[in-house]
Amino acid sequence: MLNPVRMRIIQELSTRRSITATELCEIISDVPRTTMYRHINILLDNNILSVVSEKKIRGSLERTLALNIGEISKHNTLGNASQNALGFLMNRYARFHYYFSGENPDPAKDKIFLNNSVLMMDDNEFDQFLSELRGLLIKYNFEVANGRKARDISVISAPTENDEQNG
Repeated sequence: MLNPVRMRIIQELSTRRSITATELCEIISDVPRTTMYRHINILLDNNILSVVSEKKIRGSLERTLALNIGEISKHNTLGNASQNALGFLMNRYARFHYYFSGENPDPAKDKIFLNNSVLMMDDNEFDQFLSELRGLLIKYNFEVANGRKARDISVISAPTENDEQNG
């Protein structure tokens, strides 16, 4: 699931009940159609997506897809949390390693940055912050348009040293 194309598919489906594979290809139009279908099939093979209907259109089978929330929930457990966090962080590391070992990395031109901020908030303020952040992510997340390019943004909420020591 940590692949950026698969995450975009999952994010798109998280905002609606179902969508056809063709509609997904139109929405995420910067990814080649064959690549999209390969990632859709990987998600189907791993039961992250399910086919809710199929319709024959001009000799092709059009599938309508939905998230398989039950399967996703099975893997989102406290027992898997450490493994899921490590997988997420290793994926981030691999993306940076690939970028910086490429031919001409230019972090300034590509707007690459790392940032860590410790914010002082009570639970209500943090909930409000997360709600506003979600709104921003949704606002800029889905539409492919001329001049726009995919930007991989990661946000992590983690315990501070004080939380770990008081734990």
